[in-house]
Amino acid sequence: MSPGAAGESAPKPRRSLRRPLILAGALAFLIGLAFLVARPAVPDPTTNPYAGKRGGSLDRSAGLLIRYRRGDEVRSVDPQTVLRAGDGIELKVRGERVSYLEVRLRDGEGTPQTIFPAPTAAPLSARVSPGDRLPVTPVVGPGGGKLVLTALFSDEARPVGAPPDPDNLTVTAVIAKE
Repeated sequence: MSPGAAGESAPKPRRSLRRPLILAGALAFLIGLAFLVARPAVPDPTTNPYAGKRGGSLDRSAGLLIRYRRGDEVRSVDPQTVLRAGDGIELKVRGERVSYLEVRLRDGEGTPQTIFPAPTAAPLSARVSPGDRLPVTPVVGPGGGKLVLTALFSDEARPVGAPPDPDNLTVTAVIAKE
């Protein structure tokens, strides 16, 4: 009989499952890779304790604007500033929101002292707003070394003199002295 005879059908071409399986495997690999690469990094709270306000500007992040007064001149402190004995320090709060602040100062080799708020006046850190000028004007003492100014910003009041905790934003400025 011939292949076109009645009752006989032509052999169907055999479809291979190889191509769809390879395509499915490649797509599964790409999707898995996309999940692995696109996974957001979660910072470890022990090494990165304070992330700051999300979406906040670094230019307006919490800190202190430090100026020094030498005679009748008032200038901003920059990395090249060298302070002299008798210079007065003026401090102004920077930031985007109200927070609680404690400021500590170490002059030369002396021990750090809390200069704001006055430890005798308040047992807790003081509430400050951006733009507030602090009511203290420490005077640089004699001798060389460095002046170390540390500001502890927090969202809630904390005991004055307590060591910083992971929820504090600690800002430290080191200024050379002659």
